[in-house]
Amino acid sequence: MARRDLYAILGVRRDASQDEIKKAYRALARQFHPDRNPDDPVAEERFREISEAYETLSETALRQRYDRLGPLYRPDGRPPSPDELSEYISDTLTGLFRKRRPERGEDLRYTLRIPLEVVGTGDERLIEVRRQIECTGCKGLGADPQGGSRSCDHCEGTGKAPNRKVFRSACPHCNGRGQITVKKCAQCTGRGRVEIEERLKVRIPKGVATGQKLKLRGKGNAARTGPTPGDVFVIINVDEHPLFRRRGADLHCTVPIRFHQATLGADIEVPTIEGKTTIRIPPGTPSGKTFRLAGRGLPTLEAGRKGDLHLQVEVEIPTNLSDSERSLVASFDEGIGLDYHPHLREFADHLRDRP
Repeated sequence: MARRDLYAILGVRRDASQDEIKKAYRALARQFHPDRNPDDPVAEERFREISEAYETLSETALRQRYDRLGPLYRPDGRPPSPDELSEYISDTLTGLFRKRRPERGEDLRYTLRIPLEVVGTGDERLIEVRRQIECTGCKGLGADPQGGSRSCDHCEGTGKAPNRKVFRSACPHCNGRGQITVKKCAQCTGRGRVEIEERLKVRIPKGVATGQKLKLRGKGNAARTGPTPGDVFVIINVDEHPLFRRRGADLHCTVPIRFHQATLGADIEVPTIEGKTTIRIPPGTPSGKTFRLAGRGLPTLEAGRKGDLHLQVEVEIPTNLSDSERSLVASFDEGIGLDYHPHLREFADHLRDRP
């Protein structure tokens, strides 16, 4: 079914003659022809609409049928199905009560890499963003401020297509502005926007994680036809840390210790997200034992709560020993015996009982 007023697509009145329709079609076809607008999907779609509208309005019988049916018209002559009729009625009633939203500018994305320490403290960073802003020379109209525009003949400067109320569409010739550009603005070459590079301040809250978005409202591109600019979405990417692994708000760290520290006990320095601290290793601590420091992890986005720091000790076995050092280790092991290795003794007993 026809979703837009075919007369509005060609920019002619409903009582236009066939010569006026043909003249409007030729002018628009030249303007939006794909050969003159390569790789422009908007112009390609516009050219398709213009061609379809002309196919109907240029034939007297088809035009008369369209005038009777309006948006219920189908080029193949078939009546609308019950589903299409229901959809049309729903769209019409919705359009009567729905306020049209003004056009917004495009949103922009920026990926910001931060170290893990910033997650714990929060910070402010400056980023550089290339964005489109309204041209100050032409106030976003794209026309030379000195006589570069004139009132649109098709909508008489109203910006609205001359059609029935059921088609609440903007004038396709001036895109709803009511003005036609006859001389482009030299500052923006008729685009109505210019590109700048701007430094923006980003406040990074505590507890952010990779993939979270921070929105800078109104810092995206200016709208092409409207007062509302888009936003900038800053995507957080937290760098990997050489010491810590993050699990939500908790931090995990593997702490290597020496054999004598695990055997005799020791006070050792360990890292935290704020710096470092000291913990006590009890005598006889096995490799893989985990110590939890409550509240020493990362903050959450909900204020007042922090995760924990989990420190897993790993007894490091010395390597590359000299002959004399290997002899010392062997003598030490002979002097200790199984009495000081309860798990090894239990394992040996079970192994001895097996057939």
